[in-house]
Amino acid sequence: MTESSLWISPLLILPGVALLILSTSARFNRLHDEIDQVVYGQRGGSARLIGGLLRRGRLFRDALISLYMAVALLATAGLTGMLALFSERVATWLPAGLTGVAVAAVVYSALLLIQESRLSLGIMESHVRDHGDDPDTD
Repeated sequence: MTESSLWISPLLILPGVALLILSTSARFNRLHDEIDQVVYGQRGGSARLIGGLLRRGRLFRDALISLYMAVALLATAGLTGMLALFSERVATWLPAGLTGVAVAAVVYSALLLIQESRLSLGIMESHVRDHGDDPDTD
């Protein structure tokens, strides 16, 4: 690693993580609205539907927590990288290690979001089957 990459590299990843946070937050808010519609009677919903929506909510929450942790780790990696440039007390491997852990948190978030997407499709298919409109049965 070059000296400047000790603090620049982690910060270059931040915009991508921020975009994931933005899109995941928007999807989480839409889920919140959907749960409100089901719970407050604007749309009927079975216990199975509500359970599926709550499972999706937990996946979103866990993904967002992981993404926020990645932001904190990347910012800390950038800070320690800067400190490593000016102080011999900070090891140069620390920023790289923090960046690696942050990337692992992003991968974990992506896996959670994949799981949520699959669950979401299952809920949509269930809606269609419950209303007898399943095009796959024709």
